[in-house]
Amino acid sequence: MPIPPYDHPLNLLMQTVMTVCLWSAAIAFVMLAVVRVRRERSWFALLIVAAVAFGSLIEPLYDIAYHLLWFVPGQWTLFTSFGLPQPIWVMSAYIVVFAGPALLLYPKIERGINLVQLFRLAGITALTTAAFEIIAIQGGTYMYYGPQPLRLFEYPLWIAVLEADQITTFTIVAVQLRARTRGELPLLGLFVLFPANFCFSNLGAGFPGLIAINTNSPSPLLIALAALLSVVFAAIALWLVALGSAAPPQPYRAAPAQADRGPARAASLVRADSR
Repeated sequence: MPIPPYDHPLNLLMQTVMTVCLWSAAIAFVMLAVVRVRRERSWFALLIVAAVAFGSLIEPLYDIAYHLLWFVPGQWTLFTSFGLPQPIWVMSAYIVVFAGPALLLYPKIERGINLVQLFRLAGITALTTAAFEIIAIQGGTYMYYGPQPLRLFEYPLWIAVLEADQITTFTIVAVQLRARTRGELPLLGLFVLFPANFCFSNLGAGFPGLIAINTNSPSPLLIALAALLSVVFAAIALWLVALGSAAPPQPYRAAPAQADRGPARAASLVRADSR
C-alpha cells in the first residue's frame, strides 16, 4: 500500500480561500433550509443539512479507503482521527457538496420524476462534484495519492460517479422517510441514513476499485477495470434505490397480475417510465 506524503506542503492561501468560501456557501444553504422549514412547516430541510454536517465525521474512513490526504503542514485542523488531521472546512465542504444538492433535488423527487430525469440529475451532480474536487486538488489543499485510475487534473474521475450516486440515493431515501412517516421525530433517522448510505455507495458500490488500489503492486489495467466495475455498480445501486421507491411495499406474490401493479406505480415518487 502507498504511504501518505504527510510532509507535502499545503497552499496556505488556498486554505484561507476554501475556508471562507465554503463556510459562506454552507451558511447560505442553512438559510435556504430555514426558508424551507418555514414554508413547509417541517424541519426536514434543516435536518438534512444537520445530518450531513454531523456525518462529515466519517471522512477519515473515506480517506483511508480512497487514499486521500489533506495536507498537514500549517493546516487549520477541525479534528484528527485514525491519525489523519481533518481541515476546518471539511464540514462546510460536506454541506456544500452533499447537503446542497440534496436540498435542490428533493422537491423534484417529491413532485415525481422518471428514471431518465433522475440519472440526468445524478450526472449533473457528478460534474459539479468533479469540478469542486479538481479546484481543491489543483489549489494544493489535498491529493489522492497512490495508484488511481482515470485521473483528470489529478482527480480520479470514477470517484465522481460514486459521489453522485451517494448524493442522489441519500436524497431518494430521505424523501421516502418523510413520505412514509408522520411527525418530525422519525426524521431524526437522517442522522443514521446519511453515514449508512455513504458507506452503501462509496464502500459498497466502490469496493472493486478500492480492493484494486489497496492491493500490492496492482497493474494499471486491473485498477482501471475495477474502477469501471465500481461505476457500473454505482449505476445499478442508484437504479435499485429508485426502483425500490417506485411503489409502496407490497406482499410478495409469485406471479402478480398486471392489474395489481397499476395502483402501486401511481403512488410512486420515482417513476419507472422513461418518457
